[in-house]
Amino acid sequence: MNNEIQLTTMLLFCGSIGVLVALSIFAVQRQLRFQRALEARREKLRVDEGLVGFTDTAPLKYYHVTINGVNSDSGRAVIAVTNGRLLAMQRRETLSLLFSFPHDQLRWFGRPQKYTDGINEIWLHYETENGWKLLKLWMHRAVMQDVVRALKTISPPELVTAYRRRRPYIHAEPITAHPAAQDIHGAWTLAEPVMLYLMPRFLLILDGETVLRKIPLEAVQQIGALRRLDQPGAQGLLRFHAEEETFAFALDQHEAFANAVADAAKRTLEAPMERKQKGKDDYEDEDE
Repeated sequence: MNNEIQLTTMLLFCGSIGVLVALSIFAVQRQLRFQRALEARREKLRVDEGLVGFTDTAPLKYYHVTINGVNSDSGRAVIAVTNGRLLAMQRRETLSLLFSFPHDQLRWFGRPQKYTDGINEIWLHYETENGWKLLKLWMHRAVMQDVVRALKTISPPELVTAYRRRRPYIHAEPITAHPAAQDIHGAWTLAEPVMLYLMPRFLLILDGETVLRKIPLEAVQQIGALRRLDQPGAQGLLRFHAEEETFAFALDQHEAFANAVADAAKRTLEAPMERKQKGKDDYEDEDE
């Protein structure tokens, strides 16, 4: 009886070892297939599109969101930057495309925080035919530096300059606002609501996903936060001048939003940060 128990135990143990070995072999084979697929895709992008950056040295996360919508995804991705676009692929053997943005749609990119030795974050704004998109990517420092170098290689000078400006970068979540017009008697008339979205280079006027107006912040002047004399209890007003027009909007927290617009507009006129020399205690590799 004891011999039978020992034999059964030995068979179960051997079976377990066999299963583990089989699973290990399967995992290794799967990783090898993935690496072959990855190298094949890398080579195809290099030949077909002119590869500028390609990274899978660490797990990546991404978040893809419309400014006013609910389109969001997160997961692991392989990021590539070619001469024409930034794309992300599923980190699987199929390497199926998750999203792709042409560089001519890129309107701003920047890292909200200084580089850390852990996970770093970058935000990218795109103006597409389907509206304004915000893409957020998270990756380890070395990977992030490779991606930033690639983005700077393909970006026009104004985007590189905006990237180098001092933090914090100014973002204000989309806020409902009513375009306002004043008559000769001082009374204000409000139009149908739109959304105002402030990001580091533009003040956007949105109707749902549609960009109605994209106002460069360096053109924004005479920014004011006003209280309505005709209706003292109503929403306050944001008023400014840009591109030979005067704009006015009624919105909640008008003073805070006006201050944010003024701060963002001022920063677009500042010279970007100078790169500090290596070896200094306060050095931060901002250009990487």
